[in-house]
Amino acid sequence: MRLGLKGEEGQGLIELLAAMIVLSIALMALMAGYDTTFLSLHNSAQKSIASTLADQQLELYNALSYSKIGLDATTLAGIQTPGASYDATYVADEASLDNTANDADVTIANCGSTANCLPIQTVTGSDGRHYRLETFVRDITNTSVSNISWTTREVTVIVRDPSTTGSPEILRLTTAFDRGSAG
Repeated sequence: MRLGLKGEEGQGLIELLAAMIVLSIALMALMAGYDTTFLSLHNSAQKSIASTLADQQLELYNALSYSKIGLDATTLAGIQTPGASYDATYVADEASLDNTANDADVTIANCGSTANCLPIQTVTGSDGRHYRLETFVRDITNTSVSNISWTTREVTVIVRDPSTTGSPEILRLTTAFDRGSAG
């Protein structure tokens, strides 16, 4: 006569169900981690591309003599003055720069439509997506403790993502040139 435990039927099914629930919870936590990782990698890649685009724009100015660093006067006036080519984002970004009464926009009459003359451009990144470059060129008057004044030409490039609602800022780079550093 065989003696066995009674009521063992279905015991394996309950263990299997418990194991599947634990495995499902673990897989959902893993998937949430993948989502966060993907978003982080996307943002990192976008910042890297924006950095490259801003560096390329700043290099254009580095190749110019100090007197040639500026924006096209007519184009800049159109963007800053309410009318057909007025750009509220550009004007707001300009206001967000550390402006003082001594800072002045640097413009060049008839500079043209080359990349170093345009305040706003749409460029294509290495990922094939479009980015908006805003360029600001200002003369900044500096004064030392001993009241010696000098002017530096400061170029700021802001890279924005126009494909995202609100065209958020991705990166902002600024460099300064003095009369002996460019050209």
